Amino acid sequence: MNEALPLHRQAAMIGLALAAAIALWWLGSSRLALDSGADPGRSAAAALQALLLVRGLALVLLSVRASAMHGWLAGVTAAFALVAPAWPLVALTFSASTVALAQVAGAECLLLAGCLALPLLGWSLRGALRKAELAELMATVAAAMLAASWWFALGPSGPWALLRF
Repeated sequence: MNEALPLHRQAAMIGLALAAAIALWWLGSSRLALDSGADPGRSAAAALQALLLVRGLALVLLSVRASAMHGWLAGVTAAFALVAPAWPLVALTFSASTVALAQVAGAECLLLAGCLALPLLGWSLRGALRKAELAELMATVAAAMLAASWWFALGPSGPWALLRF
């Protein structure tokens, strides 16, 4: 990442870009559904699922490595800066879908818990390994493994139906 910008600003830009891409897809999908007489609520539910999946993947990959390199507080601020820009889009897609409020609130609470817990992994790796280069490498490996498990749990063919919309 560019060191000229602070880490939390880079994370906020990534969060905005992810939210903008999903918003564009959702608007196009809703328009196509309305033109064909289909239910646009299904595309809103799919956008909620995509927001959860993509933000969770980016959260794991960013926060573990950032906290291993810059400390726990930097990892937490970057994680919140990544997750928060999509909240207006989450509110809009929730209002257009038939998804229960408890599911959306549970998914957002899961992401917020990840914002606090995932940087602890990188911070503890940095403290346990003592070498910055080795801690960065191990944080990247751990983040990739966690991201893969997130994808397999909540992805298109994932078995975890609790957060499926």
